[in-house]
Amino acid sequence: LLAGRRVVITAAAGSGIGGSLARRCMLEGATLTISDAHERRLGETADALEAEFGIRPATLTCDVTDEESVQALVAGAIDTMGGYDTWMNNAGLGGNGLLTELTDDQWNKVLDVTLTGTFRCLRAALPHLYEQGSGAVVNNASVLGWRAQERQGHYAAAKAGVAGMTRALARELGSRSITVNCVAPGFIATDMTDALTEQQKSALLGHIPLGRLGTRDD
Repeated sequence: LLAGRRVVITAAAGSGIGGSLARRCMLEGATLTISDAHERRLGETADALEAEFGIRPATLTCDVTDEESVQALVAGAIDTMGGYDTWMNNAGLGGNGLLTELTDDQWNKVLDVTLTGTFRCLRAALPHLYEQGSGAVVNNASVLGWRAQERQGHYAAAKAGVAGMTRALARELGSRSITVNCVAPGFIATDMTDALTEQQKSALLGHIPLGRLGTRDD
């Protein structure tokens, strides 16, 4: 499905959704640039993909909270692949705490990575798609953008923002032949969900028909 397409994925290192996105894109024939703030884990992910597919994806470290780093990712992807057709914003940061007990720093950190980081990447990446006259954007949102979950107010606000920004941008860019969509995963077994308490996990499972958390392959 992705043969001939050039794809950039943020936060693609480690054992989260991003690593599985990268694997699936390569399985579907894409040329890939993956990025992450963690250089060592990024290299390990590239090693694993190279071992499986015989092709090593390009890797670029990127901190989505830093404008210079984001601009370098865009420039590096263009230099490495000659451009890109699909940009996937996967970077996000969770948290756990009662809204009345969150500090400004805790609130701002989650919003800066998850919502503002997505905005920074889009602001930097879209001019190339404009010039190209086509492309696709996929943002990673969450069911918590509209479904209540206690102690997740900052994360819910950030993901609701990603979903709202996606809808607005889809209207802005449709006339340019650029599609903008988001996916909203439920609760996927990753390091982020490992941080939930057993009480929280038990409550979540009661709402999931399969009676289990999703997997990255799901």
